[in-house]
Amino acid sequence: MEKIGEKAKLASLHLSSLNIDRRNSVLKQFSQYLKTNVRSILNSNKKDISNARSKKIKDSMIDRLKLDNKKIMQIANSIDEIIKFKDPLGKILSSWKRPNGLIIKRVSIPIGVIGVIYESRPNVTADVSVLCFKSGNAVILRGGSEAFYSNK
Repeated sequence: MEKIGEKAKLASLHLSSLNIDRRNSVLKQFSQYLKTNVRSILNSNKKDISNARSKKIKDSMIDRLKLDNKKIMQIANSIDEIIKFKDPLGKILSSWKRPNGLIIKRVSIPIGVIGVIYESRPNVTADVSVLCFKSGNAVILRGGSEAFYSNK
């Protein structure tokens, strides 16, 4: 885990320096990837569902795990919507002038590395990744083992 954290920290330094056009370009590529690789994604998801059933996982959990064409398109479309969001970085959140004339500004910057642990919902993998990337942050994801193939 320590190596993963170190790599994520290095990645965060690179991500924080990408301009909004580059970040949006990468997100657009991700959206396109999802749209053009539906069959492969569904095949991976079928492996996860089959494994979950063999482990006698509850039907409610399998429902959350299951992907279909519509869900994949919803994920891709949500990425397209996030691309339209304004750049969250570099916004002046507040500013004030000190008695000596020095102007202080609070400006939005990336956090750095965000860690997320979640259950077997493949859509969360995409949602969190995209939001972190848009905001210039690296992310360490730990999804449930039931979604192992879907999360790849």
